[in-house]
Amino acid sequence: MMYVYTGLREELRMLKKFTVSNYRSFENPITLDLTNVRDYDFNEECIKDGLINKAVIYGENAVGKTNLGQAIFDVNTMVQGGFSSEFSLNLNRAGFLNANSSKKVAKFNYLFQIDKDEIEYTYEKYSINEIHYESLKINQELFYELDFSTGLGDFSSFQKHIELSLLNLDRWNNDTSVLRYVLSNTKLGNDSILKKLGKFIKGIFNLQAVFGTKESINFIAEMFTKVIIEEDRLYDFERFLSKAGIEVRLKIATTLEGEKKIYFDYKKKSLKFVDYASSGTLSLVPLYCLEKGLIEDLTFIYIDEFDANFHFAVAKLMLEGFKQKPDCQTVITTHNTDLMSNKYLRPDCYLLMTPSKIINLADATRRKLSMGHSLENLYQSGGFNEFGVDDE
Repeated sequence: MMYVYTGLREELRMLKKFTVSNYRSFENPITLDLTNVRDYDFNEECIKDGLINKAVIYGENAVGKTNLGQAIFDVNTMVQGGFSSEFSLNLNRAGFLNANSSKKVAKFNYLFQIDKDEIEYTYEKYSINEIHYESLKINQELFYELDFSTGLGDFSSFQKHIELSLLNLDRWNNDTSVLRYVLSNTKLGNDSILKKLGKFIKGIFNLQAVFGTKESINFIAEMFTKVIIEEDRLYDFERFLSKAGIEVRLKIATTLEGEKKIYFDYKKKSLKFVDYASSGTLSLVPLYCLEKGLIEDLTFIYIDEFDANFHFAVAKLMLEGFKQKPDCQTVITTHNTDLMSNKYLRPDCYLLMTPSKIINLADATRRKLSMGHSLENLYQSGGFNEFGVDDE
């Protein structure tokens, strides 16, 4: 069966490349290419099966770093349905589409590696919940496509598979993707490439999507403190905060409603952690859970300005922690040039972003970069501007 993996290599599920256009600040196509790997012989754990597994993006304010994370995360709506809460980036057409363009749809193109198979998933949308077009290719062969505006499509490959051949494909609402419909209405085996793709997409997490206002920070911190309690990691979390320069005593107590919560344990009183911790301290809660692997089934994490609320030494600690998680691709954005060092990553894993392109450090200079180069000094002195990185 074409969509069933039968090769020897298993558990390789990664994003290879992503392109988006006419979405928010991106009028023209912009691409995050995680296949552009050099032959450096240091920090090799940042590369997995020839793909970039850990990356850090630098760029000036308003180049689109936040929008890039939101665009990548959009594919969740195609598997789990449209979202409506502020935490899930509910955008109408005016906020979803690029304001300078007359085009009616935003275009998203994902290239995934799922075990031995390459999957290209493309769709166009009018808004967060309105689909115009969708297609999926497996190893460059069309598996299906559908134009939602006309109802015309190609599902001939479905007839080759018993699980898909009986699906009712006559009528579609443009708020339900074909992929979501297939995953929800067929019993796919564990070896199904479509099931594995769906699991990977559900594991994509954009931390910036749930941060923003004080209320949203409290909301997500509340959710993750429950994980800390359930996993019995309170004292480890306390030690983690200590390494971050936050010396506090914590305890777990039961509220009048019977819920277990984390509290600051002061001598004369106890204060609810989520209500009284600073925004910087609260921002460390999900980062702790992510770095410790307490959230199951994560496949790809995009963290926008992950160190905005804490000391640079903590940022280094967190980056080293994320490097130890080989099964979860991680892309981080930051303005902190202390992290731009061969000590942590490598030149092909540091990406420079402008409003129209993303380029790695190795491609942004004519120098042949080595372990001995100070990437931060080169960056600050304009050494990576040779190929137009600063022309926008």
